[in-house]
Amino acid sequence: MAASLCFKRFFVFLFICPLFASGFLNLEELNEMKYGIQILPDPVIMGQTQTEEVMLVSNKFKQMYECRLPAQAVRFHQDSSSETETDTYSGPDVPVLLQPMQDAPCLLKTKDWWTYEFCNGKHIKQYHIEDTEVKGEVLFLGYYESDFDWTNETAKVHRAPQSPPLSS
Repeated sequence: MAASLCFKRFFVFLFICPLFASGFLNLEELNEMKYGIQILPDPVIMGQTQTEEVMLVSNKFKQMYECRLPAQAVRFHQDSSSETETDTYSGPDVPVLLQPMQDAPCLLKTKDWWTYEFCNGKHIKQYHIEDTEVKGEVLFLGYYESDFDWTNETAKVHRAPQSPPLSS
């Protein structure tokens, strides 16, 4: 009788536990992710880490997460932001470089799960291919709006992204 009661409690625990777990952690979203993620074993108190390699993000249910960027990504960001004005590019202008692509077919790049398509003067899109056919949604990452005057130095300054100050 004790074994039967213990067995029943085990099944109740087995079926109720996932209900509570899914309320705190969206397991469906994690299973759908096509990116390399790693959930650390130690819990993090929101706002506890204020280092530059931590980024605050939310999912579609507005659950907040702190994402730690790989060290390589942080180093890349630091290296690119530390470039001085003397290290500027002195080759052909952007319109000259893009000229051969005017009538060329779209460029494709497959990286892991995603395929990216860049069509000069049209759009950039992202999708997944299985057995040479597109599966799932096609995401348009951007549309061509207009030519930019790359010779206008004032316009270049206004177009440059402003990086937020790093907190210490």
